Amino acid sequence: MKKLSIFLSALVATMGFTGCSVDSDPKYKAPTQFVLNTPVLQEQYIELTDGSYLDLVASQPDYGYSAITQYSAEVSLDQSFGTYETLSTTESTSARMTVKQADVAVAMCNLAGVTSQEEFDAYFGTEPRVVYFRAVAELSNIEDSRIVSNVVSYNRIVPYFAVPQPGKIYLVGTPSGWTEPSEANAAHYANWALSEANDAIGSKVYSGVFEIPAQPSFRFYADLSGWDGGASMGSQEEDNPIEVTIDEEFTAELVYPGKGSFTFTNWEGGQMTITVDMSGAKPQLTIQAGAHEVITAKYMYIVGNQASWAEPNEDNASTYSNWRIADKDNSGIYTGTFDLEVPSDADGWYFRIYPELTGWGSTPYSSSASGDNVDIVTGTAYTCYTGEGCWKLNWGGGQLKVTLDTNTNQMTVDAVE
Repeated sequence: MKKLSIFLSALVATMGFTGCSVDSDPKYKAPTQFVLNTPVLQEQYIELTDGSYLDLVASQPDYGYSAITQYSAEVSLDQSFGTYETLSTTESTSARMTVKQADVAVAMCNLAGVTSQEEFDAYFGTEPRVVYFRAVAELSNIEDSRIVSNVVSYNRIVPYFAVPQPGKIYLVGTPSGWTEPSEANAAHYANWALSEANDAIGSKVYSGVFEIPAQPSFRFYADLSGWDGGASMGSQEEDNPIEVTIDEEFTAELVYPGKGSFTFTNWEGGQMTITVDMSGAKPQLTIQAGAHEVITAKYMYIVGNQASWAEPNEDNASTYSNWRIADKDNSGIYTGTFDLEVPSDADGWYFRIYPELTGWGSTPYSSSASGDNVDIVTGTAYTCYTGEGCWKLNWGGGQLKVTLDTNTNQMTVDAVE
């Protein structure tokens, strides 16, 4: 019996030493191989269209453990990738990457350097083109985790002219001779167009500097669809002018549709800087005496239970005009102040931030790459991750200021006293 006890003790000790010598904890390692598969439809004739997609399927890099990996795709017109554009994917953490054909079309135009339909036709013609793709995989905040795949191609791609052009609206009134705002008069209204800035295409903020004669009367048209096309924006719905005065600046809310004009009774003539902001729930007019540089505010959108989890898309733009944060000076810092009440059936405010209203999916400004929610407190900066995780704030109600600093990639919520 004594010999058996000694034997068992020795066996336990041996097993203990063996257990300590084997390290079963997963450890990170930099990947050495990342393979992008040849597309199934590589030889199929594909005419790119808005609303359609291309698929790219890759292996998962070996990081030594099951890691939540961020994937993106790159596209080029030459196999060496001397120049390329980066494409976002519909699911940024999936090795099965789906990219928008519209994004591919834009990238092809950018890579070719075409800025007009004429240049596009001369460069691409009508024959299919070979287009090259590669994939990129990386882990958040781990520098040497980035790995680039091999190059594959789609061999019969037909693009279309997809260079975004600044949107325009039109000043119609005494300065423009009350000429009908129709397509037949497009050349005339090229001189009376308020335009989006080249670096703010899609902002729906239109501006221009015009030489305006004394005591002008005018309103605005969103397009050249004629007097009764429903595109008019003015002081009121009724087709009568409202007399106003201007000192250094004049602001007003526009009625859309509305045919009432503004008549500036004390304007003595000279340059006017006119801005119409149509990005919110209602158009806003700002007029400044003299020529001024207009800095277009950039917006991001707070998506969460305060907006009943409305999908962040253009159909819900009016909802999210109330839940946007703004960078008004190109500083990269977005802020907004909100009077927020937590829904009665929730245990806190859950939210993340989307840079665009393009639908569900990962955002660069979430609480975690894993999708986990993170409890936060006011007055503390939190790092943003690409994913769909939410920040959660216990809040009794009142005003909150949200700040997103894209320079440091941090988000802060502060209580407003």
